Amino acid sequence: MLGWLALHLVVLAVCFVLFVAFQLRLGLDSLLSGSTGERLGNFGEGIARELRASSRAEWPEILRRYSEERGATLDLRLPSEEWVTGAFDHVPENVTKRLTSLPGGRPPLRSGYRPPPPPLDDDFGDGPGGPRFLPPPDQEVDAAAQASRPQPFAKPLFLTRGDGGDGYWAAIDLFLPSQGPRSLLVLRADDLAGNGLLFDLRPWWLGGLAVLGLSIAFWTPFALSMSRYARRLTRQAERIAEGDFSQEPHIVRKDELGRLGHTVNAMSARLEQLVTGQRRFLADIAHELCAPLARLRTGLGVMERAIPESQRERLSAVEEEAGELAQLIEEVLTFSRAGAGRPQLQSVALEALVRVAVSREAENLDVVMGLDPDLVVLADPRLLSRAFANVIRNARIHASSGGRIEIQGAHLGKRVFVQVRDYGPGVPEADLPRLFEPFYRPDRSRTRETGGSGLGLAIVRSSLETCGGKVSAANLPHGFEVRFELPMGES
Repeated sequence: MLGWLALHLVVLAVCFVLFVAFQLRLGLDSLLSGSTGERLGNFGEGIARELRASSRAEWPEILRRYSEERGATLDLRLPSEEWVTGAFDHVPENVTKRLTSLPGGRPPLRSGYRPPPPPLDDDFGDGPGGPRFLPPPDQEVDAAAQASRPQPFAKPLFLTRGDGGDGYWAAIDLFLPSQGPRSLLVLRADDLAGNGLLFDLRPWWLGGLAVLGLSIAFWTPFALSMSRYARRLTRQAERIAEGDFSQEPHIVRKDELGRLGHTVNAMSARLEQLVTGQRRFLADIAHELCAPLARLRTGLGVMERAIPESQRERLSAVEEEAGELAQLIEEVLTFSRAGAGRPQLQSVALEALVRVAVSREAENLDVVMGLDPDLVVLADPRLLSRAFANVIRNARIHASSGGRIEIQGAHLGKRVFVQVRDYGPGVPEADLPRLFEPFYRPDRSRTRETGGSGLGLAIVRSSLETCGGKVSAANLPHGFEVRFELPMGES
């Protein structure tokens, strides 16, 4: 989503650049028809007023002061082609051509300007006073009245870039009565912005920020909606991978994500049916085997009395095999029942429950308990007791000759963590991910004789998951550890 947003902004930036390039293709003079022309006109008129109100000797200082204030180089080119301050060491050739090719005349007057009356024929003479004008019929002509009349307004004439990148140049026609028509204020700036005088970047920046804000406002809800939905799908897929097939009611969507959510729900339901059916099948098989196995063992008991003493050794071997088969059937039934039905969740005192399991499975071992007596978990006592019994039994079988087992526990937030450690050889690292699978036994160190049927740890995982917990295993530098995670119960 961030990539699409970035692409969207890049497209907008390209469009902006193309638009500006198209606008400037006819030359920078096109800017004078807009706000740039208004700014230059107002700037020139301000200088013209001050020049008209000052003596000719004060003009260089006025121009230098405006140059410092505006951060641009200013000079006044008089109709006699004389420069007032000589501020420009060099004027590019293209700028010189523009200055010399300007037509004569004065810029337009302000609106409302009323020209003075024409002179009388007999008033033109060679006297010292020069030609005289008739005053208006209703008022006398005086200096104040002449000063109050509208004057021609400063007009920008051109804006161009100097040859070879020699800055940006502009010419403004000023009305200076003492110098005659076409007094040009020439301005040079190092860049097109000219400190906001030639080209004001603020509207463009504001427009760009507005476009960026609108783009983010448009894309953000769309991106957040997709990311939230994707996170929900990810969480559900993680739960499915952990064996939790509960379906999550997704937001109704009619796009590809909606179809994916529907497919994930359907897959979860299908997997739940398969796993439940597998457990039910194992339970039914084990249950059906119980009756013929019981009859077989009964028959073996009858035969033991009838056969000679020399044949009873062979019969004992058959009885041992029947006993192993009975134990396997019992474990299959236990595994099937561990994940079936609804657990009876309640607050269980963890330390007392573990002590009972230790007394049954590791009575003669050195067991170090590090459980807080006040540690309470929310679980089914029957399932949790079976899980601890299986883990402690495994630790007893595979512990080292010292026979030491450590059981530690603590709570973090609303979860309780328990570790059962032994000092045995551990299991190969490659077997750890599959250690809790049904009927799986590591190839080394835990064979059929020492590892049982391969259902003990599968029963542990099924029991913990039914109680809302998790189980994992890890090798230690000197030993093996099984870790429990359970929800905390109420004291």
